[in-house]
Formats: sequence, structure tokens, C-alpha cells
Amino acid sequence: MIDTKKMKGKAWVFGDILDVDFDICPIEATKGSFRPKGEEDWGKYCMTNLDPDFPKKVKKGDFIVAGINFGYGHDHESAPLSIKGCGVAAVICESTNRNFLRNSVHIGVPVIELPGIKSKVSQGNELEVDLKAGTVRNLTTGDTLTFAPYPDFLIEIIEAGGLYPLLREKLPKGEVPIYAKVPPPQ
Repeated sequence: MIDTKKMKGKAWVFGDILDVDFDICPIEATKGSFRPKGEEDWGKYCMTNLDPDFPKKVKKGDFIVAGINFGYGHDHESAPLSIKGCGVAAVICESTNRNFLRNSVHIGVPVIELPGIKSKVSQGNELEVDLKAGTVRNLTTGDTLTFAPYPDFLIEIIEAGGLYPLLREKLPKGEVPIYAKVPPPQ
């Protein structure tokens, strides 16, 4: 279970226009005889084209901070799986691709779009993120930035570790998440 209130970690700052299959999780590294089986296997490839040692240096709970168009490209889950697999708590970027955002939340990785984040955060700054309050505090500089808070139903998915873990927890009990109780169209 993930605590979405006051997540704390170090910032790992990357650039703009980062592709899911080249920059975030190099697809060529996952082809051939080896195919990652679990999240930790995927994590070994996270950001390795940009920083070959990133999966060894990043700590559980740290954040990826990036510029515009983070996660552009194909609609593959490999990129968010690699981010989750190496322990990154959230991605905070200037902007992202809708498919990447959906895939990330689906597997339990929050993505925060926050214009101006790269000008307020440097490599190694300590950050505190609260999804419900919609705040990113830079504990190193004292700056606080705000974003549209995550709605409760998305927080529920994130805290469960993704949509499937949430459904595996609720459905056997006869519970259906509130957002699934949408009346059919007339």
C-alpha cells in the first residue's frame, strides 16, 4: 500500500521529450531471450539510455522530475512498469502524453503535470508531494508549487498499487469501486 500523503524523496531531473521506448525503458534491452517478468526486472532498465546507472542510484520513494512531453510515443506499459520497478514514487513533469498518464496511474504510479517544475527543482533536491492537497514542496529551497489535487478515486487506485490490485481486493468482497458504478447510457 502506498501512502499518497507527504511522499518524500530526492529529485532526479531529466530533460524534455522523453520517449517511452527509448528514453524511459529502452525496448531493445527487453527483447530477445530475456523478457522482464516482474516490476523489479523492469526497473533494471529505467532511464538507462540517459543514465546507465540510474536504477542502481535511485532510492525507493524518489521522484523523476522532467520537462515537456514526458512519456511520448507508443502506448506501452513498459515505461511506467520500469519506473515503478525501480521504486520511483511519482513522476513530476511539465507535461505528458495522455496514454502514458493513464498507463502509469493504472499500475499505481502517479504522474503530476506541473508547468514550471524544472525551474524550481534541481538534481538532488529533497521533495515532499501530497496528491490529495495538490502540493509539491521543495524541502531544499522552501518553494511550494501547487497542482490540481488528485481525485479520491485515483488516490484509491494509487494507494492500492494499481487498478488490478484494487479490484482483486474489492471484488471478492462484493465491493465495486464507486467510479465503476456509472449507470449505463440510455
